[in-house]
Amino acid sequence: MVGFTGVVGGDPAGDLRTVPETVAGGETTGTYRDADIAVRTAFHDGSTVDQPVEGPDGALVWVWGEVYSVDDDDGRRSVDPRRTAAVCAAEHAAHGLDFVDRLDGEFVGCVYDPSAGTAALFVDRLGARPLYLAAGDDRLAFSTNVQTVPEPPGVSFGFDDAYLSEYLYARRVFGTKTPVTGVTQLPPATVLTRDLDSGETTRERYWTPRYRPVDKPASYFAREFRERFAKAVADRTDDGRDYGLLMSGGSDSRAVLAAADADLAAYHLADGENREARTARRAAEAGGARFERLDRGPGYHATLLERAAPIQEFVGPFHTGHTLGFAEEIASGVDTLLTGLYSDDLFGAWSVPQRTVQLPAGVELYPPFVDRVPDVDGFLDRRVASGETRQPSYLTGPAYREILAENTAAGSDGVAFHGVGYESIQQLSLHTSLFPITNGIGFDLFSALQVAPTRNPFLDRRLIDLHLSMPLAHRLRHDVVQRAVASFDDSLGRIPHASSRLPMSYPKAAHAVGKRVSNQLDELGPASYRTEGPWQDKNEVVRNSDFVGDAIAANEETIRALSPLDRDVTERMYRRHRDREANVGEELYRLVTVLEMPLTRRLVDR
Repeated sequence: MVGFTGVVGGDPAGDLRTVPETVAGGETTGTYRDADIAVRTAFHDGSTVDQPVEGPDGALVWVWGEVYSVDDDDGRRSVDPRRTAAVCAAEHAAHGLDFVDRLDGEFVGCVYDPSAGTAALFVDRLGARPLYLAAGDDRLAFSTNVQTVPEPPGVSFGFDDAYLSEYLYARRVFGTKTPVTGVTQLPPATVLTRDLDSGETTRERYWTPRYRPVDKPASYFAREFRERFAKAVADRTDDGRDYGLLMSGGSDSRAVLAAADADLAAYHLADGENREARTARRAAEAGGARFERLDRGPGYHATLLERAAPIQEFVGPFHTGHTLGFAEEIASGVDTLLTGLYSDDLFGAWSVPQRTVQLPAGVELYPPFVDRVPDVDGFLDRRVASGETRQPSYLTGPAYREILAENTAAGSDGVAFHGVGYESIQQLSLHTSLFPITNGIGFDLFSALQVAPTRNPFLDRRLIDLHLSMPLAHRLRHDVVQRAVASFDDSLGRIPHASSRLPMSYPKAAHAVGKRVSNQLDELGPASYRTEGPWQDKNEVVRNSDFVGDAIAANEETIRALSPLDRDVTERMYRRHRDREANVGEELYRLVTVLEMPLTRRLVDR
């Protein structure tokens, strides 16, 4: 597993648990121990593997992730991402722990300063590399994966019924909470410092997302996006590596392709030459990239369950670790992966409260009007009614709204939600899905990180700042990403979007209608795990293969041991799905994600 695990304080001797490599032979490991700290690392070959790095002040620094630039008094200075740990060590020597706020990148790190008698843990603005903590009697344990946090004296790991239920309701557990009692997540944009003598721990939040719209026309934001995005892509493709791009038939990855000057290999997951694959191929060839179609087949989800289980973090179901089944092919072909992830969260309608119109046959339309959340109750109601929420019949734990309400506190200084503070309920409603990033509903980023070093241009600080200044109405009515594609490369802009079947130059409203019509037409076809879109139909996958049923049968005692679950209802639910009496593939996928995690077995077997 790529990342690091460690213990600070007391006698940090003992086993630092790791999991097998996702790509055999592709990681370099190391261990550092002294009387105050122990850290075990595993990094992709070719990245910053020689760690810790000692700074000019004698502090030792470990970093998983990459920094692309540093904000200096004179402006922004680009740095070599392969020297991230050395950059952080030098910055720490010059600026102390304030250096973290100067960095643009995706990272998590540790600074051990023997002369100051401290150890500090830090994460980037959005928590793109999570860090999990367990505070014991005299030790602080940490890991970049929730399944490998060491268990310090004074802590007894187990399952928390409420947060385990929350994952099954919502595809994730929000904020700093985890389903494991005694384990929390370090909040985003936070530096935690532990005094090695006293054991006292302090936390400092160095950044908060604040939506402050700027009264400028949509054309201004389109120009700003194009300029900032080009720089973000350049920062991530100028170190002479072999780059791969996870290519879809949509606009997000196409924007990366259009902006990049480097040669790219475009990887597209498919099941034959469907509409999505044909569109992705056309775009890759028009953009001068080498196109590689990776065909999944009917057994692909079973493979993903096996490969995702050791590295899962209660973020998304196993099947959203899309690249894991082709980890060897990707890792052997490129040094670094690029993605178009988080485009819609930042510049589309995904995180904007929006009015809905109900049409016959269960069709919903979303007119481009903001529907602001009025108060905490309104926020909770929308979370419960959101599209990713399920109410699995096998679940006997506390109600979802009850869990959310217990973890929401509004006061004069803002709103705390699952251990993360926001300026107001409006700010919380806008930033829930990205602050931290583990609030998202997919495992795609965290699985890709185990395949190869992965870079996400949309998470560039300049783009985050633009996102925070862009009026919500513009995000609902205009698509700056699609406009940028056409501006970078008109030939790419003329290729239709695979979902709407319309060229990128068409208005956003036309694409919204086109996607709805296209989805309705696709549903008229025969039932099959194969679709015309990017993903397999999990309902049909479950009906035509036995791996979900096998996982449920193999974990019968585990289900009985987990108090929020009902074993008999689980079996009936599975049978009804197989008999086409229900469509509950999503609910079953969340369940087997938990059942197959090695952590689950360790905790249940106690």
